Amino acid sequence: MILTDGPGEHARALEPFRITAALLDLAPTGVLLNPCPPFVRGREVSADALEHLAFVGHAFKAALLPVQQAVMAHCLELPSATP
Repeated sequence: MILTDGPGEHARALEPFRITAALLDLAPTGVLLNPCPPFVRGREVSADALEHLAFVGHAFKAALLPVQQAVMAHCLELPSATP
């Protein structure tokens, strides 16, 4: 699993470490790329990396809203909408 985060003030210094499709091709079989939003295409993650089979960002984010809703319901001591 490769997770990213924004480089902040270190963007220029971290350019050589950008995740690219070529780098993902060298990774072990089954590697997953999940860039942490907000990310900028071409900054911490190259555009071609986002087209790579390892990119799972959309699939991982699909469950985000129900998880956030469950956390909020728990914090507010409301009944959960999920079984």
